[in-house]
Amino acid sequence: MTLEQISTTSIPIESDLSELPERKSKRWLVFDYVRAIGIILVIFLHGSVYHYGLLTSINLEELSVFLMVMYIILNWAGLFALISAVVNTYSSYLRLEQNFENDVKHPAWKAFGRRWCFLGVFFLLLNFLYTYLVSPPNLNIETHSLSHSFLAGVIRTGGFYSVSAEKMLHGSVFTMLGWNLIIMGLVFTLIFRKAENYKKRDRRILVLILGIIIILVSFLRIYLYDDFDGAIQNGNYFVAYLIDILAGNYFPILPYLGFGFIGAYFGMVLADNPTKKKISRLIWIGVGWLLSAAIAFFIPDSIYKNLGLLNDIFFDYIIVMFEIGFFIVVGSILMIGMFDKRVEKSDFIESGSKKKFSTIFLRFSRNSLTFFLLERPISELVALLLNTIIPGWNDYIWTSMLFGLFMVLFWFLIAFLWNMVDFKGSFEWLLSKMFKITKYQTDKRY
Repeated sequence: MTLEQISTTSIPIESDLSELPERKSKRWLVFDYVRAIGIILVIFLHGSVYHYGLLTSINLEELSVFLMVMYIILNWAGLFALISAVVNTYSSYLRLEQNFENDVKHPAWKAFGRRWCFLGVFFLLLNFLYTYLVSPPNLNIETHSLSHSFLAGVIRTGGFYSVSAEKMLHGSVFTMLGWNLIIMGLVFTLIFRKAENYKKRDRRILVLILGIIIILVSFLRIYLYDDFDGAIQNGNYFVAYLIDILAGNYFPILPYLGFGFIGAYFGMVLADNPTKKKISRLIWIGVGWLLSAAIAFFIPDSIYKNLGLLNDIFFDYIIVMFEIGFFIVVGSILMIGMFDKRVEKSDFIESGSKKKFSTIFLRFSRNSLTFFLLERPISELVALLLNTIIPGWNDYIWTSMLFGLFMVLFWFLIAFLWNMVDFKGSFEWLLSKMFKITKYQTDKRY
């Protein structure tokens, strides 16, 4: 997951690709920092919330200010959808340009479709392992019970734990990223199949419009929730899975595919000779979403009641509109502020370089998948130790927050030590080996 920006000026239609100036691949460190902060927040929030001893007794309608803030942030998976799309589009769009210049056969398919579909399928397969083994618990408000993944269940119960079928059907950040990559890869293969289309500014605008439309119509998923529950009760697990992909409670195509398309538009802008002025224009897109969220929030309840939308789920939809606007505004400001801090990709990845950017934050960024997969079982083991020594330690929200902070400091130490051996054995290290073997390596040039 990583990167980029958008441009209101496309390649002139009358120009020839062979006449374009040679582009150099720049790594936007702002996205690495944001991704690092994101995974650090995941460690803190998961540690604070999911180890709170009174979690099952929480009343969502009477949350404290602190719990409300954490509830909103826990639903900010759109940040990962946005960054993933920006970064992948940035590198793929530069490769697409090179493919056209070198007259590569099926340039769009090789730049987007083949690579993105391969990575998307990998994420979908990884999701089943993640959901079964190490995913966070699912809270059932009605029964005041938690449904755990296998390792967490074994650690908490001290014996074999059976993961529920319903938990396995619910999506995760990996299903969201996987389906986003597959769908967008196929769409971009079609949109940019011909060089003359690649040069047209309206093709990029089409990508932006697709993202906006998907998010705007995403409230329709609320009407499918009862169908999901009905499919589960009737044992129609395949139907339930399809509904969850489209409209599930956690990471559905609606609306997160829209985040992906908007992020892809940003990536195309960043790949096309960006300037601070071009990036500043993106802020207005974010402002538009923030205004939409504010208007939706202040619409009288009577109108929502007549539409059957007066519930907590629709409030989540308003949060989605707010978060996309927030990400765009803050992200654009950060890109402008760190515009001159881009680095040559070789300076970032060459382990022997004196300019190696291995700061404490970038260690988290470069190995975010490793930390994301391991933070849950490790926190469960630490919590088990505390339960043995200090029973009831987590009956207060402030002690749970201290636990979350401790887990962050713990992973800072692990990152420092692991960095000494260049993170050999991490999931990212294993993936790079796999991509080389399968010939799907993504950084041959960009």
